[in-house]
Amino acid sequence: MTADPRCRAGTVHHVSFRVSDLPTALEFYEGLLGCRRLDRPDDKMPVPGAWLEAGTTQVHLIEAAASEVTGHPPTGLTGSANHVAFHSDDLDAACAAFEEHGFAVRRGAFLPQFFVQDPDGNLIEFTAF
Repeated sequence: MTADPRCRAGTVHHVSFRVSDLPTALEFYEGLLGCRRLDRPDDKMPVPGAWLEAGTTQVHLIEAAASEVTGHPPTGLTGSANHVAFHSDDLDAACAAFEEHGFAVRRGAFLPQFFVQDPDGNLIEFTAF
C-alpha cells in the first residue's frame, strides 16, 4: 500500500489506558512517574478518568472494570480503553482517506476525533485537539 499523505500520523497526542481504580492509578502516574494532571472535560466524557501530561504526550486514564464496556469510542470497535492517538491537521480529509482505503471509521461523539482499527484490530485514534 502506498502512503496517503491525508492519513499521515502526526505526533503522538496521547496514549490511553483502562484502569480499575483511578486513585491508585493516579498515585502511580502522578506520584511515581511525575505526570502532571491536566483539565479534562468530564461533563463530555461517558466514563470517569483523568488526563495527565508526560513530557509532550498525554496519558489518558479511563476508569472501568476489564469486563465493562466503556462506550468510548463509539460502539463497534474493540479495545476502546487501550489505544494510541495521533494528531491530525485535517480530520475530515484523514477520515475520508481511511474510508477510501476500505477502513471502517467511527467518529467520536464527544470530541474532535475518529477511530480506525489496524489490520490486527489495534485501535488507533486521530484527533485535532
